[in-house]
Amino acid sequence: MPHVGNPGEDCTNPLIEAIAAPALLLSPQTDILAVNRAGLSLLGHDHASDLRGKPLSDCLCPIEASGFLGHLSQIAERPAPLDTAMAAVRGPGGTQLFRANGIKDASGTLQGYLLQQVDPTPHGADFPPSEDERDPLPRRQWELDLTNGEIRMQASGPGLPDITAPSIAEYLRELAPRDVVALHCGITRLASSVEPEFRRNYQLDSPALGRRSIFASGEVYARDENGVPLRITVEEIDVTGISSEGGEVHGLSEGDSRWRSAVQGANQAVWDHDFERDLHFLSKTWRDLRGLGPDDQIPKTTEDWLLTIHPQDVAHLEEDWRRIDAGETDIINYKFRQRHKDGHWVWFLSRGSVVRRDAAGAPVHIIGTDTDITDIKSVELEGQRMSRRLDVAMEAAGMARWEIDPETRSIFWNNHRLIMPELAGGRRGRSFPDWAQRIHPEDREEALAYLGACIDRRCDIAHDYRVLTREGGIRHIRARGKYITDDEAEPRYYGVSFDVTHDKLKTQALEQARARLEYESRHDAMTGLANRRKLDEAYATQASIHRAGSAKRLAVLHFDIDHFKHINDTLGHDAGDATLKHAASVLRRTTPPGALVSRVGGDEFVALLFDAPGDATLERIAEDIIGEISQPFFYGAQECKIGTSIGVATTDYPSADGGQLFINADLALYEAKQAGRGRVRFYSASMKEQARRRKTSFDALSAGFEKGEITCHYQPQFDTETLEVTGLEALVRWQSGKYGMISPQEFLRTAEEMGLIAQCDELVLRRAVHDIKSWTAAGLAVPPVSVNVSANRLNDPTLAESLRAMDLPAGMLTFELLESAFLDARSSVIDQNLRAINALGIDIEIDDFGSGHASIASLLEIAPKRLKIDRNLVQPIVGSQRQKDLVRTIIGIGHMLGIKVVAEGVESDAHIHILREMRCCYLQGFGLARPMDAKTTARFLAERRGASEETMRSLALPAKGKISQQA
Repeated sequence: MPHVGNPGEDCTNPLIEAIAAPALLLSPQTDILAVNRAGLSLLGHDHASDLRGKPLSDCLCPIEASGFLGHLSQIAERPAPLDTAMAAVRGPGGTQLFRANGIKDASGTLQGYLLQQVDPTPHGADFPPSEDERDPLPRRQWELDLTNGEIRMQASGPGLPDITAPSIAEYLRELAPRDVVALHCGITRLASSVEPEFRRNYQLDSPALGRRSIFASGEVYARDENGVPLRITVEEIDVTGISSEGGEVHGLSEGDSRWRSAVQGANQAVWDHDFERDLHFLSKTWRDLRGLGPDDQIPKTTEDWLLTIHPQDVAHLEEDWRRIDAGETDIINYKFRQRHKDGHWVWFLSRGSVVRRDAAGAPVHIIGTDTDITDIKSVELEGQRMSRRLDVAMEAAGMARWEIDPETRSIFWNNHRLIMPELAGGRRGRSFPDWAQRIHPEDREEALAYLGACIDRRCDIAHDYRVLTREGGIRHIRARGKYITDDEAEPRYYGVSFDVTHDKLKTQALEQARARLEYESRHDAMTGLANRRKLDEAYATQASIHRAGSAKRLAVLHFDIDHFKHINDTLGHDAGDATLKHAASVLRRTTPPGALVSRVGGDEFVALLFDAPGDATLERIAEDIIGEISQPFFYGAQECKIGTSIGVATTDYPSADGGQLFINADLALYEAKQAGRGRVRFYSASMKEQARRRKTSFDALSAGFEKGEITCHYQPQFDTETLEVTGLEALVRWQSGKYGMISPQEFLRTAEEMGLIAQCDELVLRRAVHDIKSWTAAGLAVPPVSVNVSANRLNDPTLAESLRAMDLPAGMLTFELLESAFLDARSSVIDQNLRAINALGIDIEIDDFGSGHASIASLLEIAPKRLKIDRNLVQPIVGSQRQKDLVRTIIGIGHMLGIKVVAEGVESDAHIHILREMRCCYLQGFGLARPMDAKTTARFLAERRGASEETMRSLALPAKGKISQQA
């Protein structure tokens, strides 16, 4: 006999490699010694070493394991009545049935076991008689002792006497040779706990009874403490009287009770072909599904039968029949299309088994059913078409589908060549390492940890990471997946990956531009020092720290550069710029470490000390700064000398609003300058007189509102290319009866402190609407007018209602909003008012863009029609490349977002030339036109738009040629 081997030997034993069916070789202790390649595939393994030495019990279905192993023990310990056991082995494709035989040497010593896969359909299974036929039929019951194979009768009746055979081995000799396997297989499955019961039809050749047709059913009724079957009972019924007879295809009666329950209960087409006895049965349903009547002829030869089959299905049917004829399988399980009598094709699923083979191994009796699966196939084919369409759509979108098995952590994908072409290679299944090796090294650890954590917790996947291409490039990948579990499939992750490189790079570019704008918004372009915004933020941070428990003293030193105007006027702007840079350098060098030095105005600087020393030390620091800054410096060959005056204010209790501390320092600076240049003054309570003077201003402004002295002037805006007038900006003015014309810079801060800004906004809007209607009625071509709207006004819940009541001219108004008006203090009221403004046909323009409040995301959300670049950014572009680049960036952002850009602060032809080269849309500034009152604006429009002399007279305007002198 062949040598079985041991666990250390190669798992591909020649003994089982010669077996075509999946097979395993076991040790006497039921450990796996070897497995053939077909077995490896069936059990879902790639290498034999994966199974070597593994207990077979790990591969068995738990419910049947004890019965099977108990049966093997009987075979091992003594000659068992049934030397074959049946095992239900688990594999990735489901449970597979294996037959186990013991391998013994010449002395009878067990060497191991051989397991081979068998057909899952019970060999020789048949249908029982119907209930109304069972009662009068002869029957008997007997018991089989599985430990020794003895048969003991339990009951018998007329027509079917007791069994005389003492053992199962002798009783099997009384069966027709072709049916021995049927009963043996059924008992073996019970003994191995593969099935809870069996039902078999077989022919009994009894010397006393002759040939009888028997229907037998059996079940286990006694087990040991481990659940191993010990005894089974079998009931046999003599069904000879109702066996089918006949000869040709029509020979079996449709009323045959053996088939009645199957035909009616399953609603399937039943067929039964006994070629040996020339008995053939086709149920009525079989004919109905094909549209055949009782008299329609049925093909009798294989060649005629194939003529009714769809040409695309003939080849695989012939191959299936060849395998059955060759004995490779007893299972009939195939799908095919057959032509209906009406001419269309019907899909069938044909399932059955070979019940009996002749001595040469040819199938001589087959039984099965046909099921109409046309609807199922239609859905399946439609699903395949939809899947193909989805694949095409995903490929067009640059997306790939993937699945992850959370147990094995294998990744399956399609179209992944779009994301990681290096991993396509014709294989869909990959391991984590295959995928991980293409991830960017900087992202790999995080991506693997994230994915592993998601799988461990069974939570959804949403992650972005980078991968490396073969060429060394970088692509950004976005993965989104969901964990799905249901009763019909193993739990899996299903998701998509798509290339977001373009979006990532675009976002990065926008964020870099935003970051640059953010930096520029907090720093002075000329000196590189912090600006007022950064100074305010730094103070607010310290105030928060103080409220949290810190008690550090703050000090503000406010500087004003003496003689700066003289240098600027005599040596030019470049010399003025150099002077400011020199002053900034001195302040950086001489202020205490940690102090924040900022430029807050033309020639004004502020230093904020976060842990200020005493007043004496502060005074010494200020004196040192005055001495250092008064040292001569050179601008080219020209020696320049400047000085500074310093106002100092301190506090031990910084408030959330740092304005007062800075105001106090400003008041102290005023006193220092009043006392003479190069002085230091500390704020004192006596300086409160400044408050009294502000009160005077408040009273005067209140009176101005009451007397109707608040009016507006208009400054034209021009097309950059043609210099045609494209708009007017309404600017508030105070025409004081006492002080004359007062610019907004002189009273708007006071108005804001008094809470009159919203009222001021409404007065200007009403005045602008009035003037637009007057000019239009006079026949002038009036361009759109932009009106400033403050944050206070935008936060007014009644704004929308008041606007609807004004009868605003459609398409003639634009609201200018400071960035801070809607970005620093967004609220539901502001959002509601913005929607109302848009609904009224009023365009939105962002004023003073570049002061640092706006973000790209906010611009996209608000979608303004225009951006107005702050004059403080525009004015320096003539002499500053850095400032020029900044303005160019803002214009580029506007073009990218589809927003028109207005540059204010245009004061020279150089400004116009540079801004035209930058493709700025519109220009505004003193270099083109100064603000004008309503009457002068009307004259300006009349002349620019070529109004007739009649129109000029109707407006009481001077004749053409005289306007420029008055404007």
